[in-house]
Amino acid sequence: MVITENIPTGPCPAMKTLRDDDHPCDADRPPLGAKLFFVGPGRSYRLSSWPYRALAGRRVMKLWQRGFVVVLVVLGSGQPARAQDERIVEMDTLNVRDVLYHLGGGEGNGLALIDEINGGVVLIDTKSSGWGEPMLEVIAQVTDLPVTTIINSHFHPEHAGSNGEFQDATLIITHENTAAAMLRSGMYRAGSVGLPTTTFQDRFSLLEDLDRIELYHFGAAHTNGDIVVVFPEKAVAYLGDLFPDKAVPSVDVEHGGSATAFADTLARVVSEIDGVSRVITGHGQFPTTYAGRGRRDRGAARAWTGFMTWDDLSEYVDFVQEFVGEVEEAFLDGRTVDEAAESLTIQERYSGYDMTNARAMIEVLYGELASR
Repeated sequence: MVITENIPTGPCPAMKTLRDDDHPCDADRPPLGAKLFFVGPGRSYRLSSWPYRALAGRRVMKLWQRGFVVVLVVLGSGQPARAQDERIVEMDTLNVRDVLYHLGGGEGNGLALIDEINGGVVLIDTKSSGWGEPMLEVIAQVTDLPVTTIINSHFHPEHAGSNGEFQDATLIITHENTAAAMLRSGMYRAGSVGLPTTTFQDRFSLLEDLDRIELYHFGAAHTNGDIVVVFPEKAVAYLGDLFPDKAVPSVDVEHGGSATAFADTLARVVSEIDGVSRVITGHGQFPTTYAGRGRRDRGAARAWTGFMTWDDLSEYVDFVQEFVGEVEEAFLDGRTVDEAAESLTIQERYSGYDMTNARAMIEVLYGELASR
């Protein structure tokens, strides 16, 4: 099986066999930022650079040119992995030589911070049930340290479903409403592995210096337990489903979410957090432009495969505010939900935003407005 990405055109680059004794310090290694793919029985992983030692014992051929790699893996089982059984975890460093990694796949994004001082990995969101092993295996490509700390942005299964699969995680941190929702929804039973061990209300801090992590809760939005995870010294913030993607958000009313409060909560995020330049969304496409390369295009024509910025978040706040404003106007005019959906004009001002969830969001807004 051959996996490729961003392979440049031109003459075929050199080929080299990766032996069992190959080491990341080989003089002929590809440059930083090179793409590495590993495909095993039932799973695939993408890494951004070295080490390659995890591939020892497998027959691997690699090609590279100008920082891009093709990896050919002969599966040890002799059987091709079935696409429907694959659980693909994508992994990339946010900054060259940093210890903070973006984890894609599994219906949601996440982050992993290698805490070498305390000897563990801090994992932000654990994806759906059954994704624990694929995440552990891909993290093992860059560190031997176990996952000792988990932070859940909220309780939904695609963000907290694999908590119990990380047996070395002795510290699980969430907002207090998220912990309650995990029990109330039946996602975890009382006393079971995977339940939060530490909760907070408004703000929580852990680690120090370059690896310091700040957790914030600004109010109801997607649920009543959404938090923002900030790495101040790295200028990175993870928003979870407060900023799922450039799309109409969803609201879990049963678990305290609020469509009318969503925009106000987001506005607090923008006004009360400083120094962030890079934003990780809850479900946005995995970026292809990390490792210092930046976006490929600028302005309105820029490729959406680039990472999100604080300006993108500010734009999203405006989008949600205007969406709510249009729907409130339609409600006050006496229009039905269908009529409100048909009369929306916001998509003309925010071209490219996913409007799939618009009608569902309008229904939630109408319910909240009618109860006032």
